[in-house]
Amino acid sequence: MITSREERQLKAGLDLLIAKIMPKYPLVSVIMPLYNKQPYVKRAVDSVISQTFPDWELIVVDDGSTDGSSNEIPHDEPRIRFHRQENAGPGAARNSGISMARGEYVTFLDADDYYYPHKLEQEMKLLHEEKLAEWMASAYDYESRGKVTFKSFRDIEGNEIKNGKQVVFDEAPSQLSISGWHISGFCIKRKLLDQIRGFRESMRWMEITDFQIRSALIQPRVLIFTSPLFRVVDVPESASKIMSHRIEGMRQMGDSLYVLSKEYSSYSNILQRKSREQFLSYVSEMILSGKNNEARQFLIKQYPYKYDRKWYKMWIGSWMPKWLLKRVVRTNHQIFE
Repeated sequence: MITSREERQLKAGLDLLIAKIMPKYPLVSVIMPLYNKQPYVKRAVDSVISQTFPDWELIVVDDGSTDGSSNEIPHDEPRIRFHRQENAGPGAARNSGISMARGEYVTFLDADDYYYPHKLEQEMKLLHEEKLAEWMASAYDYESRGKVTFKSFRDIEGNEIKNGKQVVFDEAPSQLSISGWHISGFCIKRKLLDQIRGFRESMRWMEITDFQIRSALIQPRVLIFTSPLFRVVDVPESASKIMSHRIEGMRQMGDSLYVLSKEYSSYSNILQRKSREQFLSYVSEMILSGKNNEARQFLIKQYPYKYDRKWYKMWIGSWMPKWLLKRVVRTNHQIFE
């Protein structure tokens, strides 16, 4: 007959055996895509190492850097994992990191940005301990040319959100403007992340906005932290400043929102309005870049909505000679507004 003491000893022995066999996974996986950010990456990595919350892993995905960026990654920190791949873009790099992540929660950090020391601790307090939501986004400080400004969140009407340190929204797509959110302030439960299916790898710009919109559609309840938890640093070589990426990203974002408007009927009006805005911004940039014929082809053959006043303004603008078009824009007669 086994006594209660023997049962306790047996259980303790089994727990010890399981602990030895089964690896302990971190609570949070931090994913950092890296491409030619050698001057900044050490600062970003150090900001993770310096976190007040210790139960993390950092997955650095070098997306084919050619400037020695990977040499800045420390090899003596067991919580850091490194993966190198051929250049495929930031979305693909983040997806590689997601596939490697072992944490219950996943967050992100661009290699030219850095966390404030309490970021992960604050996120885990709100998401893991208090279970206020399955995902959250935080405000941040933005540094450009030595000047630091605070970047806050705004509601669907464009009004700044100032209601305390954290606010939970239950219908994010109809309550919040996702414009201006930054991926380094994004933290999400892994189970929800698997439903979202990662980033669209074909997008080299606006892939973050697309990802966050799909997050809000799949799980409309989101927590917004209104105090800054990290800093975004403007760097001249940022991929987001490549005009060809930006223009194509507008078209791709319009396409994505159009498809989503068919899948999520309760948010169809909002998604279609944003889709039209992206398509017309794409056409506007094409015209201003001198690609008038391509702009007209898109308006006639690919624009999926009924023609309205803005459509006709774009059509007129596409026939204007370049000298007149520049004059119209310069004198603030905004034909594209």
